[in-house]
Amino acid sequence: MSRYLTGFVVLSLLAVAACSPRSPEETPASSEAASEAMASSLPPADYTSLANVMTCDWPVKKTDTAESLLATYKSYAQVATIPGAEGTEEKGVVLYGDDPRRKVEVFFYDEAMTQVSTVLIRGDSQWSGPKGLHLGSALADLEAANEKPFRLGGFDWDYGGYVTDLNRGKLAKIKGKCTLGIRLGIPENGGPVADSIEGDRSLISTDPAVIAAKPVVQELSVGWPQPEAVQEDDVQ
Repeated sequence: MSRYLTGFVVLSLLAVAACSPRSPEETPASSEAASEAMASSLPPADYTSLANVMTCDWPVKKTDTAESLLATYKSYAQVATIPGAEGTEEKGVVLYGDDPRRKVEVFFYDEAMTQVSTVLIRGDSQWSGPKGLHLGSALADLEAANEKPFRLGGFDWDYGGYVTDLNRGKLAKIKGKCTLGIRLGIPENGGPVADSIEGDRSLISTDPAVIAAKPVVQELSVGWPQPEAVQEDDVQ
């Protein structure tokens, strides 16, 4: 089973796989500087373009394999070692790895990379998700899209900031029988982080201390349970 967090597990467990926002290639200092320079010069994102909206079937679908993705995306896809949980690394497929605006990371359950577990965006990716959510979306935007408060893990630890229970809100099951995974983090210009919202604990999005910290979406993913698992019907 993939060591990376699947969207299914995000919504049912707090003990999920954490990922740093670094890319697989960024080891030399020169690469980091080049990446930062490119990111700072990116044009404004167009989150309304359907080509940039991540769904259960785009840009990766459940039935894809590493082989099919390499055939479809050709030079825009490569098998790579991707940062996974707690400093681990995992073999997967990266789409548009040379363009931080379009980069997508694909994790698999099996070593043969025939069963997709998670399709992840992070870093400077300009893909968006359901209801216009995207990296940088505020806590209030996420709560409004879900139309209900939700639960999340405490911040500032390996598994911090993951949404663990959407409280049967509108985001709990997206069309296509995949599950949305969301991770929040405190940006540099965020508010104060109280001790009460740090560490291994369960929080509610309406907690005044969480609101004061001004967390934003730092990771979005879609995922599926392992193929043999049974899924419930879609909730529209």
